[in-house]
Amino acid sequence: MNEFKIVGKQGFIRIELNEVYGFPNQTSYLGGYDVKGKIEIRSGNYYVKDAELWFSTGQVYEFFIQLQKCNHNLKGNATFSESENILKLDLSFNRLGQINIQGHFQELAHQENILQFEIESDQSYLESTIQQLKNIVDHYGNLKGKK
Repeated sequence: MNEFKIVGKQGFIRIELNEVYGFPNQTSYLGGYDVKGKIEIRSGNYYVKDAELWFSTGQVYEFFIQLQKCNHNLKGNATFSESENILKLDLSFNRLGQINIQGHFQELAHQENILQFEIESDQSYLESTIQQLKNIVDHYGNLKGKK
C-alpha cells in the first residue's frame, strides 16, 4: 500500500513511502505529510536502485488527480516532482492511449550525475498505478491531510 509503480514497455519507476511524518496531526508546507521514501528506476539497461527521496503525500495527491484526468480524457500531461528538483516525471498522453514518460533523477545536487530517461507506455499499464495512488490518497488524504 505504501508504494506506487509506473510501468512501461522497457522500464518502470517505483516510489516507496517508507516513513510518513506528522500523520495524522501535522501537515507539511508542501501539502499532506512529509515523506522519506525510496525510488527505483529502470529504463532499458539504465537504473537507479533504492535511492532516497523526500516528498509529500500532497504531491502524490496532485499527481493522482492529474493522472486520473489525463487517463480519462486521453490527453494532457501529468507531472510528479518534489521540491528539490531531484526527481521529475512527466507523462504525456495522446488520443491513441499511448503515454510517453520522460524524466530525470539526480541523487546528489552537488554532483553532475543525472539519469535522464524515457519510457514508452500505454493506458493498459496504468490501471494498477491509479489504484495504488488511490490507496495512498484514501489513507493519507488530500493537500490538507486527513483529519
